[in-house]
Amino acid sequence: MEPTQLLIQNANVIDGTGAKPRKASVLVVGDTIKAVGKAADAAAAPTAQRLDATGLSLMPGIIDGHVHSTFDDAAGHDELFYHRRPGMAAITAVRNLRKILTSGCTGIFDPDSLFDLGVDMKEAINHGVIEGPRMAVGGYALMTSVGGAAGRLMPDKGIMAYAVWLQGKDQIMAEVRRQIKIGCDWIKVHVTGSLSHRRSEGEMVTFTTEELRLICDLAHSFGVQVMGHCRGAHSIKVAAECGFDQIAHATLMDDAALDAVVKHKVHLVPALTFQANLMEFGDAINASPALQGIFRKEIEDSAEMLAKAFRAGVPVLTGSESGFSVTPYGDWHYRELEVFVKYLGLTPLEAIRCATKDGALALRMKDKVGSIEAGRL
Repeated sequence: MEPTQLLIQNANVIDGTGAKPRKASVLVVGDTIKAVGKAADAAAAPTAQRLDATGLSLMPGIIDGHVHSTFDDAAGHDELFYHRRPGMAAITAVRNLRKILTSGCTGIFDPDSLFDLGVDMKEAINHGVIEGPRMAVGGYALMTSVGGAAGRLMPDKGIMAYAVWLQGKDQIMAEVRRQIKIGCDWIKVHVTGSLSHRRSEGEMVTFTTEELRLICDLAHSFGVQVMGHCRGAHSIKVAAECGFDQIAHATLMDDAALDAVVKHKVHLVPALTFQANLMEFGDAINASPALQGIFRKEIEDSAEMLAKAFRAGVPVLTGSESGFSVTPYGDWHYRELEVFVKYLGLTPLEAIRCATKDGALALRMKDKVGSIEAGRL
């Protein structure tokens, strides 16, 4: 049986490459874009279904490069660590993934998930069991006993919520291999963490460079990429030099860190929507002025270097950090584009490219999705 043809005509096409919008036809054959423009009209079969999109715009679906699909709009780490069960987390994730898809977000990267559920959600979508966006996923976030973003609330060892605490090379290698075996697309590492009694110093690197290189070398030997949670210039530079493929947050970067990012071809996912929402709408959830000020300062102190990275050719992807109460599913996936325009100085078309064509890097589907071009899904 011949695949179904759909010819979309007279659309205002925003193709995701950064090019100016243009009126054009798009021919879709099966699940693949066959042709764009005059070539689409010429290649369409007489039996093709035709859709007149006059007055409408057509663009790729948004790819959200930082989503926690199993967190279910958590109010904080206490809720994630002590008030969740695997079954309920899976059930609510099914609902939340559909919310994400119907918001116009057709791809997400979920770097870590409660109870390792990300792989199961991805496979359920791929096999048509549930509805949801295309997914790339990590497993448990790798941490040391120093911890991550929740200070002393986190244990020194074992597994809890979305993370696993590791001691030494043997445990690190065993966990990386386990995650690769179950089907993780990425290994997430909490390169930095904060200490409650030294919070004024900011987040600090919690792994040795030898351990970070070990993770990258082992994952790369299996064709799996590595992303790092990094806040602070030193951590960004170290992660780039150790072989990380993606750096999340990447705030407070300096010139030396940017040079390392450019040299090692790392892409960045600032995920500033969380900070922007808390900064601008924190009053609605009774966030203290001091906390709002911290997040405002993080954006303001980081925007110039993130913009400089973009101008230097570093892919800077959009990520909503959806999964928390200030970034609920289905509502804020567009918001990072607005943040990029407002704070980083990108044009709207540049921000759309960050959320579409460049977003394909997070899905590990470069040149397969993210733009309206012949051959793309």
